[in-house]
Amino acid sequence: MLFILHDRFIKCICSCAGLLFLAAGCNYLVPAAYIIDGPPSIDAKYDLPDRKTVVFVDDRTNILSRTQLRAVIGDKVAADLMKQGLITETIASRDALAMARKDETVDKPMPISEIGQRVGADMIIYVQIRDFKLADPGGDSLPSASASVKVIDVSGRSRLFPAPSELTGEPVATDMREVSADLYQSTSGRRQVEDLLAAEIGSEVAKLFYKHERKELGKNLGVRK
Repeated sequence: MLFILHDRFIKCICSCAGLLFLAAGCNYLVPAAYIIDGPPSIDAKYDLPDRKTVVFVDDRTNILSRTQLRAVIGDKVAADLMKQGLITETIASRDALAMARKDETVDKPMPISEIGQRVGADMIIYVQIRDFKLADPGGDSLPSASASVKVIDVSGRSRLFPAPSELTGEPVATDMREVSADLYQSTSGRRQVEDLLAAEIGSEVAKLFYKHERKELGKNLGVRK
């Protein structure tokens, strides 16, 4: 009899707690689900083979204000992929950039696979910059960037990802939380924002290839000082 009463007492408490959650509003249900199931995650879009890799960031239309930003993006992609244990050997992005600048022209760009071949890579992650803005059209300091991504097998001169039937690369985008307006008042401050945004889009490119949380907690909260 005692066990039956105890069981009923527990059920009553749980039911009351549930009613309290509902009465307080749905905002409390999200953290509860988060605690039970863990943070929502996104699966990798493609499983990278572990091959000697170079990340080449293309900016043929000069969207980026500095050439160095291409190396920042490429190095971030490579560093994150190595940290995740997906690839064990990479070639510096700046080596591929230097080679391409020397041997290609505006009228005659070098094929992606040839870029990888010239630097001795087996696989090339090709990142084409689509957009890179430090502020939105309304003037708020909300940096954003986008790119398209392809993975190329160098020796086979074929695309591994996305499928060759796709006309364009895999789209990637990022919207940083608001940064301090003070950084926009100087050249050094704007460069700092550019470097942060370059690292952000590089991080998003790398996430195409490994399972990750949908959104980092606190990323969009408040204004960055």
